[in-house]
Amino acid sequence: MPWPLSSFVGRAAELAALGELLTRNRLVCLTGPGGVGKTRLALEAIRGSELGLPVTFVALEPIRGAAFLSAAVAAALRVRDRPDVPTNEAIAEALVGTAQVLVLDGAEQLRDEVADLVRGLLSAAPGLRIVVTSRRVLGVAGEASFVVPPLAVPPVGASAAQLDSADAVQLFLTRARERLPDLAAGRDDQRLAGELCRRLDGLPLAIELIAGWVGTLSIGEIAARRDTLIASAPAAPGSEASRTLESVAAQSYALLGPTVQRLLPALSTFAGAFTIDDAQAVAAVDAHEVASLLRELVDSSFLVAKHESGQARFTMLDTVRVYVAGLAPAADEGPELRRRHAEHFAELARGSEDGLAGSESTQWAVRMDAANPDLELALWWAEEEGDPDLGLEMSARLWRWWLMCGRLTVGRGWLRTFLQAAGRRRDETVAHGLSAAAVLAAENGDYADAVRQATVSLGIFQSLGRRELAAFAATVLGSAHRYLGDRDAARRNFQVAMELRDAMSDRRGVSVALNNLALLALDDDDLIAARELFEQALVIKRQLGDPRSVAIGLANLSDVLIRTGLPEMAARALAEAGALAHELDNRQLIGTIRCNQGDLCASRQDWSGAAGYYQTAVVVYREGGHAHDVVNALIGLSGALHQLGQLEDAAKHLREAESLAAETGNTQGLAAARAALGELGELTVVALPDRLTPRQAEVLGLVAAGSSNKEIAARLHLSVGTVERHLANIYAKLDIRSRVEATRYAVSHGLAARHDRHAGS
Repeated sequence: MPWPLSSFVGRAAELAALGELLTRNRLVCLTGPGGVGKTRLALEAIRGSELGLPVTFVALEPIRGAAFLSAAVAAALRVRDRPDVPTNEAIAEALVGTAQVLVLDGAEQLRDEVADLVRGLLSAAPGLRIVVTSRRVLGVAGEASFVVPPLAVPPVGASAAQLDSADAVQLFLTRARERLPDLAAGRDDQRLAGELCRRLDGLPLAIELIAGWVGTLSIGEIAARRDTLIASAPAAPGSEASRTLESVAAQSYALLGPTVQRLLPALSTFAGAFTIDDAQAVAAVDAHEVASLLRELVDSSFLVAKHESGQARFTMLDTVRVYVAGLAPAADEGPELRRRHAEHFAELARGSEDGLAGSESTQWAVRMDAANPDLELALWWAEEEGDPDLGLEMSARLWRWWLMCGRLTVGRGWLRTFLQAAGRRRDETVAHGLSAAAVLAAENGDYADAVRQATVSLGIFQSLGRRELAAFAATVLGSAHRYLGDRDAARRNFQVAMELRDAMSDRRGVSVALNNLALLALDDDDLIAARELFEQALVIKRQLGDPRSVAIGLANLSDVLIRTGLPEMAARALAEAGALAHELDNRQLIGTIRCNQGDLCASRQDWSGAAGYYQTAVVVYREGGHAHDVVNALIGLSGALHQLGQLEDAAKHLREAESLAAETGNTQGLAAARAALGELGELTVVALPDRLTPRQAEVLGLVAAGSSNKEIAARLHLSVGTVERHLANIYAKLDIRSRVEATRYAVSHGLAARHDRHAGS
């Protein structure tokens, strides 16, 4: 076997798995895309195996034609030519009675010829073992296929430990130090190396090519010029790295048939994993043909297939996608392919609104999670290519998905973009977009905006006679009014929704309306009415078989059961709801269940357990952007900490709840937070100058203290964008234009001192 010139890095799991495969099988074929490291892994696995057999290595890449294949194998095995005896037969006779390993490296260009040779040799020589590396499987009976994966790369935002343990980063740094032995890679360099490796798909060839520039350029400069540097990487003639990724991809592409080649540009439009149905829709190929074409691409290592939740999903490495996108067919067909891609995922978005609320919501959640990168790509296409109607329809239907997975800010941003593009239109699509925007605004704590949008939406639907959609808008409007503490307005709108749903015999809609009326009864402390309404709604939800709705109904019912002194019944309801929520991975629902579990622990005076559940709920709600729910969880957490004697932490969480409730207009939450602060003996902020909210006062105080926007965001657990919006509102309210003027105002009104007292509480 050829002796390596460089050290072998990582691959511990692959070595172990491949070593076991080699001991059990006579024919092992390592497959994977060009540059993934098939040859090196095969050699290292054989060296480390317990076979203890002599090894013959044959490099097939330079060989062209079946006759030359046989001659090369015979020469490697030292089999002499014999007159009138075919070479393959002579090789087989020479191997009879021997035990050894034959490595055939790079078989993809002669796959059929190699397959014929392998069949004959294994049949003639029982002691022979053959290891093949190829970008395509041989398809020989008894062949054990081992797909060589790319090197493990660190996730986005990886910790120091994750960077240290990632094989791809270790390979980069090892090869970099071979070029520059005194390289001292700090955390920033490791982070950049991790980003490079991630964008190079963890392909060893690509990583070695790019690492070769260390010493000429800094790691930061290399990261900024990645694609150009890979294409022009200098390397020793004949070395593995002398093949650029483009040349490797070109060789693999040339091995494909013309029909498969025509399919690749369509598949390169996908941003994430795709299904066979996705491929058929975007590529516009026959349903019977697409499966065999995808199989050939998987067998040729252009695609990676994974089976999740009973369905195959395919991914294309980014490096392969870049190559395919640069081909002439992709450039010519690109606009039409991207349009078909956007329309296909727009259809998925349309189905998700009802699908995520129905009996198959779990399956829909899995599908939407996998499709999320392509849904985003379709929305970007709609904005950039000037199809705002498609973008508005998509975003109007995606509200339930964004709510479920906690992407409220993302969803509101897209809806804002496409509603602005629609201008003053007042049609059904615009009304649907306004209702969707109102849902996300209400859950994000922007209640005034939610009321405005839902009111306009309701008026449009009523004028168009769309009763079902009018009921939806009335429900959203009622929820927004309830969050604002206007129970009369909430009740009126919930009742409108109930009457419309009942008139249409919409049982699912009726269950939603009953649930909302029960929440109002709960707000009024009418526990008997609340329980009756929740139980009525739950009966309908169980009959409809919708796990998400059932989980919500159980969580709401548990709240009443806790308040009426029925903890065992509440615990059973929460256990069932928790199991359903775990399967759905619904962040807001999980947070609600954790909050209720905290309430249950508090009713049993298990304050430590309660604090743990409330803290989890705070984290989950924050991740999802559910501002209203964060307030409730913080108040619960502070109460548990108060009972545990942690008064300073309790006051700190209440101050945060008070500030967030005041900022979002959550009157119920604000009253509850201030009442709890009173119990702690803490003073609340009754009035602030010039209509500033408590949060705006905090931001202004930190500006006066000299903090940057980034520092303010970290201190208050906000995004930098949110801090910037707060400052814009402050400047507008106070008619100031600079941080100097803001500081002067804060000092003159005592806001810096006020902030300091809050921060210490």
